[in-house]
Amino acid sequence: MMKTSVVTGANSGMGIVTVQKLLERGDRVIATVRSEKKANLLVQLMREHAVSDARLEVEVVELNQLSSVRRLAKRLTGRLDRIDCLILNAGIMVPPYHLTQDGFESQFQVNYLSHFLIVESLLPLLEKGDDPRVISISSLAGERGTVRTDIELQAVATVQKEHYSPMRSYRESKLLQSVHMRELAAVYGEKITFTSVHPGIVNTDLFYRGKGKVLKPLLKPVAKLGYWSKKLSTPEEGARTALYLATTSDPIQNGGYYADEALRTPNPIVEDAAFRKRARELSLMWCGLHRIEREPSL
Repeated sequence: MMKTSVVTGANSGMGIVTVQKLLERGDRVIATVRSEKKANLLVQLMREHAVSDARLEVEVVELNQLSSVRRLAKRLTGRLDRIDCLILNAGIMVPPYHLTQDGFESQFQVNYLSHFLIVESLLPLLEKGDDPRVISISSLAGERGTVRTDIELQAVATVQKEHYSPMRSYRESKLLQSVHMRELAAVYGEKITFTSVHPGIVNTDLFYRGKGKVLKPLLKPVAKLGYWSKKLSTPEEGARTALYLATTSDPIQNGGYYADEALRTPNPIVEDAAFRKRARELSLMWCGLHRIEREPSL
């Protein structure tokens, strides 16, 4: 049976690689991008790689607008009967300070809250999937995140400009991605597998800004974490673990945090069940969602 996979952030870097490999596997792939221009470029790129685009469907969504995310979820719910794999790949890193029109710091919303809304909205389709899997592209930076209370979470979500630290906001958004995957594994783990991934230090557009200069200040804290090599990984290398988790028949730890196709110890905050539950409750409220809770299955 042909798999149906959804990939966010599909127009560059690891997203392009992920879409290509899933199409080559024979999946029907719904890929999200930010504009019609990027959608056309993605289709053209697949043709240039001699990959059939007959099973490729491209959706335009702005992750910095919750209304755009809701419309995407509504479109997918209206035309799909199931989702077998959902890969949350889109993201931004250390941008200038900006609050979205929804009132959230941009990294918090793009990296975490909008993906939270996508997953929560598509849970009914995922429950109908064939061995359904959700894979969130987190980061090593999340291992240094510190948010663990309601007050701290609110402060990160709506941080004011005078208190804004680009790297701290990035770290917390990536920590929260892993927190969300672990919490959903506890609640829905009997039917759906949820994992988060550190893809490596990957040479993608995230590492560049302005005139294309590498964000050198980011490399120092990464090096201190003991996961540094002399060169950045390629997008192909970066996509490898997510694709492994999407396609493997090996046992996968539900709620696990992976790197290099193997389990990696997450930030201890990920194991804080009380915080995970409260973070989900607050995020559901921020997204305007109301859900009847289940008893955790883990």
